[in-house]
Amino acid sequence: MHAPTEGQSRQSTASRETIAFLLDYSPTNWCSREDYHVGLCQALAAKGVGSVLVFSKALPAELESSFRQKGIESAVIDYQGKGVAYSVALDALAQGLPRFAYYYRELGKLVSKYSVTAVHISYFTYFSVVPWLARLLGVRSIVFEAVNGGVWRARSWKKKLLNLRTRLLTQPVKRVVAISAFVKEQLIQAGVPGNKIVVRHLGVDSKRYTPEPDAKLRLAERYAIRSEEIVLVTVSFLNPIKHTETILEACSLLVERGVRLRLLVAGDGPRRRELEALCQTIGIADRVHWLGHCDDPRQLLQGGDVFALASVGEAFGFVLCEAMACGIPVVATRSGGIVEVVEDGKTGLLVPPLDPGALADSIQQLLENPELRRSIVATGPNRVRAKFTVEATIENTIRMYESLGLIQTH
Repeated sequence: MHAPTEGQSRQSTASRETIAFLLDYSPTNWCSREDYHVGLCQALAAKGVGSVLVFSKALPAELESSFRQKGIESAVIDYQGKGVAYSVALDALAQGLPRFAYYYRELGKLVSKYSVTAVHISYFTYFSVVPWLARLLGVRSIVFEAVNGGVWRARSWKKKLLNLRTRLLTQPVKRVVAISAFVKEQLIQAGVPGNKIVVRHLGVDSKRYTPEPDAKLRLAERYAIRSEEIVLVTVSFLNPIKHTETILEACSLLVERGVRLRLLVAGDGPRRRELEALCQTIGIADRVHWLGHCDDPRQLLQGGDVFALASVGEAFGFVLCEAMACGIPVVATRSGGIVEVVEDGKTGLLVPPLDPGALADSIQQLLENPELRRSIVATGPNRVRAKFTVEATIENTIRMYESLGLIQTH
């Protein structure tokens, strides 16, 4: 597909329909998520539908230039910089209407400038008031995409109150996109009507995330890893639901069993100091590399021996798709959307949540069973190419728009 020219982009935003993508994030580097948005906007342009990506913070100059060169319109509503409450949520009412008045005002300007007829809201929480702000501005076609993980635990009267809040705040939404069947079930528990929800998985750039035979050597040179040492990799935001401590405790058990290893931890977050202290306590601090935020994890995924993820209530497991596409065998918890990504025993191994012993056993099984390892390494990329590509995500999204009448079918 050829990218539209700047003139074509301007023409598309003045077309019969224009979709604004309201995104509660701002990229710092180009990844599969940006490939998806660009491809989706280009697919819409080919069908005569305009689009604009609306980020929550100003983009780095090189990313803004990349979007522009590909003919993609972008804008910014920096609500955080204006003191608007977290995710422009209903809680803002307790702090006064001015907290989200800024977002409403800026969204109104954007709706007018681009003649927006539909919005697709992503990365906000399902209790955000953004759908209502769009409706009050005259937008009738509203799609909300749920990408957040976690396990719904409310019961009794609290559940009833939260269900009421959810029904109220999602009332303007025509369709809710759940990125996994697990997320769909959590949304239903929260009070979203099931007939409003469609499941549509995420996808990675399978041309960029591929096996690389030389990556292991480069990784060993970079971190002074000896030939007899096994390289374990994990990539995640260090927050409570990721349960990185389970991986650390599994590494401690492996060390006790005589396994020589290094653990590369890519990602940052509120639990980092706590986790670093745990490494000291369990005696593996000298075996763990804390890499912080990683713009491009491909070298880690291509060069590691085993990838581990210990989340509980993971919404989907996008990084597992990236890892499998890179040909690294994965071990992950049997929880949340992960079970929809990893086929246990075929494209990876699944273990019970919060069980360091089971995690250590499965990692050791991969290390000691070359035949199983080779099978998983071979089948992982095939599963990603068959089910979890950017192209498939775009196609399924376009199909959903057509079902809502946002795009005319021929």
